[in-house]
Amino acid sequence: MKSIKYLTEQEVEKVLSSFWEEDPFYTRNKTIVVFALNTGLRVSELTGLNVGDVLNGRIKKELKVRKEVAKGKRERIIPLNEKAREAIRELLDFNEDSHYPQENNDPLFVSKQRKRISTRQVENIIRQLKNDSEIDVDMTPHTLRHSFATKIYNKTGNLRIVQVLLGHSSIKTTEIYLHVGREDLAKAVSLI
Repeated sequence: MKSIKYLTEQEVEKVLSSFWEEDPFYTRNKTIVVFALNTGLRVSELTGLNVGDVLNGRIKKELKVRKEVAKGKRERIIPLNEKAREAIRELLDFNEDSHYPQENNDPLFVSKQRKRISTRQVENIIRQLKNDSEIDVDMTPHTLRHSFATKIYNKTGNLRIVQVLLGHSSIKTTEIYLHVGREDLAKAVSLI
């Protein structure tokens, strides 16, 4: 079975505390990471989000991943927890303060050039964050997706929930999350 890269809780804390608050795009960059860690979106789905996907007068409780951005054109619904909703609230305030358009079809994540952020830009943000946090995991946007899925599986033990949330068409694809976690290995060894 293929090994996956994911972040432990301690690594997530280290990453989230590594943002440079003086960066003018601090809020946007942090929201990208927090939202990815709490929704499991692919980087292309994340960059394809529009304001209307998360806002309808107030922040939505569920995210409908539109078929236009979803892999395989498979729509899915992802409940938004409080961490994801708070990150979006902060991002919308940042976007308003930055005078970015906030109509339903406007991009949620905006670049320095005032356009939709690209997947390459998100990859660069994550790469820089990995270097700043000095974690030992090769962190990419997909690592954040794996971290979400691993956490969901560890909390529920239900592979089908992980499959639905990630938008996998086959449970076989989702079976990579049936791995033994690094924390579990350390805990087992500490028992002897």
